[in-house]
Amino acid sequence: MVRNFFYLKKIFIGILVLLAMVWFSLPVSAQKKAPDKDPGHKAHQHESHGSEADKHEGHKHDDHKDDAHKPGGDKKEDHKHEGHKHDDHKHEAHPPGQVKLNPEGVKRANLKVEAVAAGSLADRVQLTGELVLNEEKTSRVSSRLAGRVVKIAADYGAEVKKGDALAVIDSLELGQAQNAFLQAAASYKVAQKAYERARLLWQEKAISQAEFQERQAKFELATSERDYAENRLHLMGLTDADIGRMLRGTKTRKGPSFHAEVESTFTLRSPIAGRVVDRKVTPGLVVKAEEDLFVIADTATLWCFVQIPEKDLPLVKTGDPVVIRVSSLPQEEFTGTIDYIAAMVNKATRMTRARVKVENSKGELKAGMFANIKVSSGFRTALNVPQTAAVASGAEQYVFVEHEPGLYLKRVIKPGLKAEGRMEVLEGLKEGERVVIQGAFILKSELEKEGMEAGHAH
Repeated sequence: MVRNFFYLKKIFIGILVLLAMVWFSLPVSAQKKAPDKDPGHKAHQHESHGSEADKHEGHKHDDHKDDAHKPGGDKKEDHKHEGHKHDDHKHEAHPPGQVKLNPEGVKRANLKVEAVAAGSLADRVQLTGELVLNEEKTSRVSSRLAGRVVKIAADYGAEVKKGDALAVIDSLELGQAQNAFLQAAASYKVAQKAYERARLLWQEKAISQAEFQERQAKFELATSERDYAENRLHLMGLTDADIGRMLRGTKTRKGPSFHAEVESTFTLRSPIAGRVVDRKVTPGLVVKAEEDLFVIADTATLWCFVQIPEKDLPLVKTGDPVVIRVSSLPQEEFTGTIDYIAAMVNKATRMTRARVKVENSKGELKAGMFANIKVSSGFRTALNVPQTAAVASGAEQYVFVEHEPGLYLKRVIKPGLKAEGRMEVLEGLKEGERVVIQGAFILKSELEKEGMEAGHAH
């Protein structure tokens, strides 16, 4: 009990000490909340306000003092603002689309101007195309029979005439067809003799008319079979001379069979005069019927297929002369004529196909070459300027018009035909206006630079 009493006493004393500390801290705040209760507080408060006023006054004096110690302080700030305004004035951009140069800048840029005028302009269109073989003078030679190639008679690049040998082919089918012809020819001879004898006997009344007609029918059938067998040989490529030699061989045959007279090989011949531009066979190769084995072409003339943009179709007509250049012969020009223009425009490319016949008597042009084609279709009068006057910016083209010496205005134009270094102007310029024809790119750079500075200022 005694121990608990002393413990409680210590707690009580601690609480009293804490309350005393709180009490001593209250008078300052209590005076602020209730000044009327403390008679002397008013005077204290006035003194406090007075000291604060003095403090503010002292601060103001100090400010002035500082200003006094900094002579021309306000003038310095004003000078800064004035300088800033001066800089803005110096870098002020010209109105959009204008470039102004002083006389020294004009001289340094080496600008030249020219008055826009209407003049004679050649209707010349630049096209591209590809050279190909003249299909009217090209033959793809194939064999009518399947067989095996035993000999090549004409190599790549060989000049051949019509009827010249290209290759020799051994064909089992040809041997069988020759055997059938020889058999039909022998049957024909037998039937012919029987018919002639029966005719004589019928005239002498030695045989009946019915028997004569039977011999006559057999003869006509044998004739038909022989003609069929001979025509089959012609279809296989044999000539009358080949068949004649084969028939003559039967008179000198030796042995019981026709083997000595039958020749299973035949010669593949060129149907036209020209050059061997392709060969797809080698000795020993087994070929099929109707398979292309050789390509013979007359390369004295070639075709060039060109693509004409839809917008240029009014400038190109059948019969127009053209000049063709190829990259491998940059100094050479080849002439030709447009002889065909397609009746349709390709929906995807908006191009129309045309054909040009090109002279190639020296053989300098090769099929497969790409070519640049210049089409000339006459002259016309139109406003035009040198191509050096035009400046491109994306899909837009423009020129610089001299408004006054040293002041140049950007003018968007619609270009037309280009020929011999000049360009037709469809829209954007009037006759008599002076256009910069040399140094336009320098003005473009100045215009872009001013545009960048204006954007930076914003």
